[in-house]
Amino acid sequence: MYQIKTDCHVHTILSGHAYSTIEECAVYAAEQQLECIAVTDHFCPIRAEEFGDKAVPFINLKVLPSHIRGVRILRGMEADILDLQGHLANYNVMHEGKSVLEEALKDMELVIASVHRGPGKMETDREDSAANTQMYMKVLNNSKVNVLGHVGRSVYRFEMLPVIREAGRLGKALEINEASFRFGEPITAVCRKAAQLCAQEGTSIMVNSDAHSAHAVGRYPETLRMIEEIHFPETLIANRDLETLEKFLAK
Repeated sequence: MYQIKTDCHVHTILSGHAYSTIEECAVYAAEQQLECIAVTDHFCPIRAEEFGDKAVPFINLKVLPSHIRGVRILRGMEADILDLQGHLANYNVMHEGKSVLEEALKDMELVIASVHRGPGKMETDREDSAANTQMYMKVLNNSKVNVLGHVGRSVYRFEMLPVIREAGRLGKALEINEASFRFGEPITAVCRKAAQLCAQEGTSIMVNSDAHSAHAVGRYPETLRMIEEIHFPETLIANRDLETLEKFLAK
């Protein structure tokens, strides 16, 4: 049985559609005997006039203590991938002559980059496998990005093997995301294939909850069941404990 002692994909009320505070998530994590959580709220496209309400909360994460209830709190974000060039949200939104994205990234300790659907987000051809593969490769080559988020349910076709090899070459991880298993067998099958190829290629994964409530923090029963079925190497789980996670992030 795998023991995953950190959860590196946790949303709080800052995301707007999640239901718990950072404190509540930390309290529940402590009850689950987790060593660490990463606060990774959605960093979505904004207009310049929304800087104070929607960007400053990320820039101001540095006011958080390093530990709450004995749980290490990592400052993070889940940044939207905007286009086929692999740009992240708000790279081209300026505030006082500075990129909003660059300002928000300054004190980040963990960055997940994910494709999401919806207004202002990726609206390119979901079936263009070659273009989408290159998009993920460009994102991986962003030095600030640590993890590709929930690739199993992005619904954008891409060639998985070259992306996984590039992640391995760069010391990055693919996320196997517990929330993905709610979307049915086709998505589950993609997650399984990603995990199998990561094992084959020696590329790290992260096992995360994608919690939008404190009560989901540290809970990944379907993910654990799947990686146990395929005998995934525990040494390739980048967030299996805080020590391993810190070594991964220090690369």
